[in-house]
Amino acid sequence: MTRAESNIVLFSITLCWASSYIFIKNLPEDLSSFAYMTITSGIAGIILALVFSRRLHELHWKLLQRSLVMAVVICAAMVFEHLGINALSSASMASFLASLNIVFVPLFMLLLKRMPTKNNVAGIVVILCGLVLTSGVYAGQPLEAGAIYIIIECMFMALYIIIVDSFTKQFDPLLLGIGQMFFTTLLAFLIWCLEEQRTFFALNYTREMLANIFLLAFFARAYAYIMLMYGQKYANPISVTVIASTEPVVTMFLAILIPGTYGVGESFSLTRLIGAICIVIGAIIAGTDFLERLRLPQLRRIKALRNCKQRSGFP
Repeated sequence: MTRAESNIVLFSITLCWASSYIFIKNLPEDLSSFAYMTITSGIAGIILALVFSRRLHELHWKLLQRSLVMAVVICAAMVFEHLGINALSSASMASFLASLNIVFVPLFMLLLKRMPTKNNVAGIVVILCGLVLTSGVYAGQPLEAGAIYIIIECMFMALYIIIVDSFTKQFDPLLLGIGQMFFTTLLAFLIWCLEEQRTFFALNYTREMLANIFLLAFFARAYAYIMLMYGQKYANPISVTVIASTEPVVTMFLAILIPGTYGVGESFSLTRLIGAICIVIGAIIAGTDFLERLRLPQLRRIKALRNCKQRSGFP
């Protein structure tokens, strides 16, 4: 898979996650996050196991250990996201804080002594400006207690991206994804049992709910997570985060195309349009290397000048 093909795959995942809000909005409001995670991950795991049943015999203990680690990190992120969204009163603040993966991924990479490029840094700064504009966060807005939970959730998601990047370079992405689905289902179900002891018997099953659950399980879980594994096998964590940061832009344009789905409260303004343009420009900057190429002629001239001085005997 080439870099361009990997970016297309990653963008298709962003499209799936952005459009999943259409189906999530149609789910019952009282449906627990852990119930949602248990059912969608469980259905996705069953679909993957049936489609790739001939590959299941290749699962081994070391790969399952990695899948369990990924599932634990994802479930931890889900717990803190659940706490944060319940504690925050501002949707704009939640939206902005949830996008801070783009800051934490480079920071974690620095701790691992993996330096981002100049284009990465410049692109991330522009994307952050765009995220501020699209989310509606303004200077002086009070930081609520729930913001701490969302920030912790972002740290877990950034850790997840880096872990997946490492594991997919060593093991089969498909098998890692299948293992993660089953472990995520198990862990989410255990948390759901603590929250609601009746679990599946406490739900009110309707045709609409089941249809939306199945679509979410297929696109937002089975397809998106397996493609994420494959995409990260050929891309670096910053590229993944940069492409994922375009989700608000995709969501905004879907809201224009399908306004009824998002409700009357969905607004579109010049500020949000400028923010969306900033995100796209930032993604382009971060995904290219023109700043590095601009620097190469300067380095060549300096090197040539030094060689010339050495040959002529100048210090």
